[in-house]
Order: sequence, then C-alpha cells, then structure tokens
Amino acid sequence: MNLLPYAPWLVWVFPIVSSLLVPLVARFSKKARDYFAVAVCLIALTFAFSMIPDVYFNASEGVSLTVPWIPSLGISVGVYFDPLSVLLACLVIFFGLIIIVYSLGYMAGEEGLTRYYFFMLLFVGSMTGLVMSDNFLQFFIFWEMVGLCSYSLVSFWYKRPETVRSAVKVFLMTRVGDACLLGGIGILYANLGSFSFHHIIANMGNVPMPYLTASAFLMLAGAIAKSAQLPLHTWLYSAMEAPTSVSALLHSATMVKAGVYLIARLMLLFGSLTASIPMLLPSILWTGTITAFIGATLALSTTDIKGVAAYSTISQIGFMFAALGTAPTAPSAGWFASLLHLVSHAFFQGLDFLLIGGIIHVTKTRDMRLMGGLRKAMPITFAFNLIVLLARAGIPPLISFFSKELIFQSVLTSGNFYAALMLYISTAFTFAYTLRVITLVYLREKSDYLKQIHVHEAPKIMLFSSGALAIVCLILSLLGNTISQFVRVDVEIGFSEILNLSTLIFLFTLLVGGFPVYFTYYGRLSLPKQIRRLRISLNKILENGYFFDVLYEKTIPRGVLLLSSGLRRLELAFLERLPNSVANGIIRFSCALYERVENAFFSRLPYFFANGVIRVAHGTQKYLDVLVDELLYVVTNKTLASASRIKKVGSGSMEHYVAAAIIGFLTILILLIITMLR
Repeated sequence: MNLLPYAPWLVWVFPIVSSLLVPLVARFSKKARDYFAVAVCLIALTFAFSMIPDVYFNASEGVSLTVPWIPSLGISVGVYFDPLSVLLACLVIFFGLIIIVYSLGYMAGEEGLTRYYFFMLLFVGSMTGLVMSDNFLQFFIFWEMVGLCSYSLVSFWYKRPETVRSAVKVFLMTRVGDACLLGGIGILYANLGSFSFHHIIANMGNVPMPYLTASAFLMLAGAIAKSAQLPLHTWLYSAMEAPTSVSALLHSATMVKAGVYLIARLMLLFGSLTASIPMLLPSILWTGTITAFIGATLALSTTDIKGVAAYSTISQIGFMFAALGTAPTAPSAGWFASLLHLVSHAFFQGLDFLLIGGIIHVTKTRDMRLMGGLRKAMPITFAFNLIVLLARAGIPPLISFFSKELIFQSVLTSGNFYAALMLYISTAFTFAYTLRVITLVYLREKSDYLKQIHVHEAPKIMLFSSGALAIVCLILSLLGNTISQFVRVDVEIGFSEILNLSTLIFLFTLLVGGFPVYFTYYGRLSLPKQIRRLRISLNKILENGYFFDVLYEKTIPRGVLLLSSGLRRLELAFLERLPNSVANGIIRFSCALYERVENAFFSRLPYFFANGVIRVAHGTQKYLDVLVDELLYVVTNKTLASASRIKKVGSGSMEHYVAAAIIGFLTILILLIITMLR
C-alpha cells in the first residue's frame, strides 16, 4: 500500500503524539503502557518501510511536502523525501522498536517507567522528525528536542548525584554546538531569506563565499558537538550513567548520528560548492581521523565495559567524519562510505550495548576487573559478542569490512596518506580493545566477586532483541549493493572485493592490534624497564582521557575564576576609587589654577589699579589745567570788557563802582581758591 503523502508525516508525528498519551495509558495498566510503546514503534516502522519503494523506484532527487506555518514570513512545516532521509528514518524507528522491546526485560521493576517510555517515544519521534525535515528551522527545533530527550533520559536515575552531574555535562557541552549551529543557520537565512532546503539548493550560488564559509564551519561545530567528536567528545562517556537501553538508542541511531547526518545533508545542499569552501573538507577529515585514534586508545585503557563501548562509538564516528572529509560532492564514494559505516555501526554497536546491558543486569557491575568466566555462564551472550568482535573489527565478509575498506580507499584516493595511516592504526586498536573485552569478561578465570553471586543468562526478551540485531549484522553485507542503489551511488559491493591486496593489509593491521593483547593476557611477556616506564606514563595519560576533562572542569574554570578575581581586584583598586580620585584631581587642579591665577592676577591687581588711578589723575589734571586756563582767560576778558563799559559810565554812579569792585573781588577770590586747589 502506497501511503504517500501520509507516511513521511506519520512516521514522526505518530510517535510524538503517542508519547503524550503514555501517561494516560499508564492509568489503565502498567503492562498496557509498556506494550503501547511497542505498538507505537511497530506502527511507525510500518510507515517508515512503506516509504522505501517510493524512494527506490523514484528517480527524483528530493521531494518536499509542505504545509504553511508562518505565512507572513514564508515559513512552512514540511518533510524532505529523499534516500538519505528515508534511510535514516527507517534506521531510527527500527532501533526504537528493538530497544523498547528490550526495555521490557531490562527496565522491568524500575520506578518512573511512564516517564521513561514517554521520553523514549519522544526521542524516536524527534530524531525521525529531524531527518525528515525540509527546512533548517524545523530541523533545529527537532535538533533541540533530541537534546532535551537525551538529557532527560541520561538523568533518568535522577536520585543519583553522579547521574545528574553527567546529564548536566551532556546538556551543556552539546549546547555549545547548538549555539554554533544556530549561528550557521542564521547566516544562511540572512543571505537567502529562506530556511527551505529546496530554496537553498536553487540559490546557493548567490551566497558570498565568506558568509558560506562561516556558515559551513559553524554547522560543522554543531555536528562535532552532537556526534561527540574532538574536542567536544567527553560528554559521551559521561552519558553512560543512563540506563543501558538508553545508551543503545543514543549510540546506534539517534543523537550521536545526528552530526553525521547534518554533514551529509549539507554536502547535498551545497553541492559542488562544498569543495570550494576553504579548509572545510580537510577540517572534517582530520577531525574524524584524530578522533578515531583518540577514541580507540581510550577504549583500550578503560576498565568500564560501557566506557569501552562509548569510546568505541566516538572512534567509529570519527571514521564516518573522515570519509565525509574526502567527498568533494554528494553523493560520492566517500559520502557513501560514511553512510554505509553509519548503518553497519548502528547494528554492531547497538548489539554490543544490548549485550552489555544483559551483563550488567546479571552481574550488577560495569567493572571488567570484577568479571571473567562468563563464557560458560552466559553462552548465548558470548556467541553474540563474538559477532560484535568480528563486525567491529571489520572481518570479511561482514558489512563493516566493506564500509571500512571504502573509507580507506576514499582517504587514500584523496591523497591523505598520513590520515589513512592513522585510520589503519585506529583499526588495529579497535581489534585490540574488542579482543581485550572478550578476554576480560568471558575467557579469563571468574573473579572472586562473581564467585559470590549466581550468574545466569540474560532474560529471554533481552536475548530476543539481541538476536535480531545479531542476525542483521551477519546478513547485512548481502544488502550492500541494494543500499548503494538506494542512495544512488555507483559503488559495487561484492565478495570479489575481498580478494585483493588491501584486504591483506587490513588483516595484517588487525593482527598487529591483536598480538599485544595476546601477549599481555596469555603470553606473560616480560617487558624491559624502559618500556614499562613508558607504559605507565601512557596509562596515566589515557586514564585521564588526555586531560580533556581536567581542561574543561578544572583548568578553564580556574582560569575564568582567576580572570574574574583579577577584574574584581581591579574594580576594587581602581573603579571604586575612581570617583574619589577624580574629585581629588579636580580639587588639586582647582587649587593649582587658583594659585596660578592669584599669583598671576590678584597679586598684581592693586598695582594695576594704582597705575590706572595715577594715569586717570594725570589725565584729569591736564584736562583741569586747560579748563581753568580757558576759564581764567574768559573771565579776564569779560572783566576787562565790563571795566571798559563801567569806565564810560558817569562818575555820579557810585553804586555801580562799588558793585563792580565787589564782583571783581569775588571773582579774583574764586580764581585764587581754584588755583590753590590745583
């Protein structure tokens, strides 16, 4: 039955909506709740598988099915229907079903199972929605939902302090990548005006190269954090505080694979421009190569059985990144090699975690030093673990052999000889740490701890889930060509590929990794003192995880504290005293200015004033002299004139003489007084 256009929607909407119903179903019966979760995944898997024929026989590159969401901004919610999205959706839903069935046995009797199944279904639905999204806004929302679910499931046993600390570490470290991813999406949206994948593909050439480069590297940082690659890889080991069923889902097909999917999707969106972005492909290649090496060495040193699986995942995802770093375009051989290894890793790593869960369920410990002799007590688990050994190492004809061979060929073809050499060394370490687990857990003598408890095989429901994955691990290589045709990559995968020189090199690499383990645990080889000292130093480095946690949890916080303390002291020594210092400076400046003004002006002011008065007095004196002289002249003339007129008057007029004499006398007296006052 062709369920299009409904299946691409229902495959993620149905689990998310169903997760909301888990508390309601739990009110009826705990068993109903558990089987409800199984039924939801089974129905969702039907939707996922129904999309395979439509993609396999449809030659179109990608189909978007959208519904308007925010019309004012031109934003829609939709699904992107292409081989990559359908492949990942089927993988996620399949592992969701297998692990929830496994949980019926592993989580039986635990408290808070309603919360557990709610988040498991939400986790599966969110991851499926992530790979089916047709735009970056919707993609980022599901990206965050996946992070929320992982945090909630890692902290499932929240009453344990170490579990809460681990969950917070997971949350914070992945948020670093989320912020970078959001920045990269924002740059693309600012240049293209749309989140749509189809719009990005059609208009990618319009984005200036500096902006495209910045966006690509920010998104790469988001992928590195999500997929636990160097240097943001340490959170994945801390996430082992989660129930092992959660770890299985986390590692096989959900959160840690999201980063690989993001890079693979970006290569499809960017097209031929991928190879034009400066340093992008070499950065992806060397990030994966170095992470593969570091993860493998850490897995070789830890005694925590879940820790080995965690570091193994870090290492194997490094192989996937290395393959993507050799792909100038998508789809291509390197691009396909990464996806094929993603699929193969999902099955053997998922199987490994399910087996580890069974061992922990029985022995109640994660320390391999407390195990031993489980080959007889748990024979089925031991047989399945041998399949894990073969698949993880890449023994032909298992599918992981072909995926690793494709990775090696892609790296060598790209001209990166040293990267290929490091990947071969990492492969040797992979075989070594897997063989070490087999030896410590199954083949050596039973520890004193196990002698005190009754060890038995894991519950049947758990073995059933493990068996399903074991069978797929064995037969998946038969589907290699089908997968390559499904994703439209021209790569042949057949048994004829085994009989060549590269296979001999690969097998020799495995032997190089296996011999040290054999001599360590069986040969009783005595090492020289210098080598033993070197081994002790290396063990110290490996036990501390190359000191990344020391850097993140001690060095950087202490550096921040020292910087903060220095700034605080600077504030106390300078900023708090700044007002007083400014005020004192103003006062000193005012005093100096006052003294200078006083010395330069006020001390000379009386002198200036006296000189002014003297000059005014001299001027006034000159003016009065002239005025008096003129006045005297005028008065004299007037007097003489009056005397002349009086003289002409007759002698009989005595009164006139007397009056004239008095006036003359008074006039002369006034002039004498004025002259004296001068």
